[in-house]
Amino acid sequence: MKKLKHLKHLSSVKTNAGVKFLTPAAFPGNHCPMHTALALSARVKGMSTLVVGTPECGTYSRNIVSGIKSEEGELHWTYILDSNEVVFGCRRGLIKTIKEMDKSGAKAIMIILTCVPEIIGEDIEGIVHEMQPQISAQLTFVLMAHFKCNSYPSGYWKTLVAFGNLMKKGKRSTDTINILGRSPREKHVPMPGLLTALEKRGFYLRMLAPKSDVEDFIVSPDAALNIVLSPFMNPLAEMMWEKFKVPFISLHETYDVFEIDGLYEAIEKALKIRFNHEFDEWREKAIALQNQAKDVFKGKSYISTHIGAMMPLPLAVYLAKFEMEPMLLHMDEFYPDDRKWAKAIKEQGYDPMICHMVNDNADIELLEGIKADFSLGKLLKDSSSTPCVPYLEDLYGQIGYERTVALLSRMLKVYSKINVKK
Repeated sequence: MKKLKHLKHLSSVKTNAGVKFLTPAAFPGNHCPMHTALALSARVKGMSTLVVGTPECGTYSRNIVSGIKSEEGELHWTYILDSNEVVFGCRRGLIKTIKEMDKSGAKAIMIILTCVPEIIGEDIEGIVHEMQPQISAQLTFVLMAHFKCNSYPSGYWKTLVAFGNLMKKGKRSTDTINILGRSPREKHVPMPGLLTALEKRGFYLRMLAPKSDVEDFIVSPDAALNIVLSPFMNPLAEMMWEKFKVPFISLHETYDVFEIDGLYEAIEKALKIRFNHEFDEWREKAIALQNQAKDVFKGKSYISTHIGAMMPLPLAVYLAKFEMEPMLLHMDEFYPDDRKWAKAIKEQGYDPMICHMVNDNADIELLEGIKADFSLGKLLKDSSSTPCVPYLEDLYGQIGYERTVALLSRMLKVYSKINVKK
């Protein structure tokens, strides 16, 4: 299609800059990554924030934190650059503000630099290095210039890596596991069976996510293992391995039953435990559904739209096992890990177009014109021409055999409805 000529195929995408917007229709803009950096930091107990930028950034940041209740006297300040600082930098004023926040009781401060400070090359790393010995508050920083990205996910994963700067190495605790990507107050997302099994064996599961305590992040290098449930957490897990040698096992990218077997065996080996058939029922269901999917979906084409925080490329790798052809994939972010998934997809003989979908009304008409056999994600939920498996967002945070059962059950249910209509 001529309207898709501006898009790149996956094999040509190396960074986020290669992910083009699907349509050029008028659009108010994605969330600035400062939004997610601030929202995440402000929801970590004990973490104060300092946003550095223009008056517009200050107004925006106040709206983000206005509804967040302070639990331990956290401070959420903005530093607005004046006309002189826009040209010559804000070093002096920033140092003064950090000292004031320290005197006001901030325990830890996330300094968030927006577009203008980054454009003028403000040396925030040097300021933090100079100030840390002089104050009690723990300092870290993140560069969140909007002009460097399509969307908001970098505001999550880069900020989480910045939390790593606060971490302190401690004595290894063999009964402590960090769960990267689940909140300690996450009651709306069912506890995955794997985590329940680990708790029953006496392990302390330290949840690291929004609504955790900053102290949990600081002491987290003492854990025996990091279990990763979210794509936002992989860069942090990799940093903790490189810096503190905390091993990690990432579970959110894997759907294939036999690959899940391998991950669970790796957890058993790392923790020196054995699972006692507690996953057998879910595993058998998943195997049966996989066998059914191989017959039903062979040769079917699909497009992937908005599927929440689930990574589209690992999902495409899994669906390729059923010989399903990805034609067009929406990506909010091209993550650092996505290169290996792109390579795996190409090795299976597929090279889908990659895009960023933001203009629903304009996108829907174009997507229907592709005439794919299937659509994953909510954008085409009301389409009369393309069968759709919507609302996959609720699979975020789920892992293992249970998630595979949920995914394949929904896909097969949609396919069965198509046959009934025929």
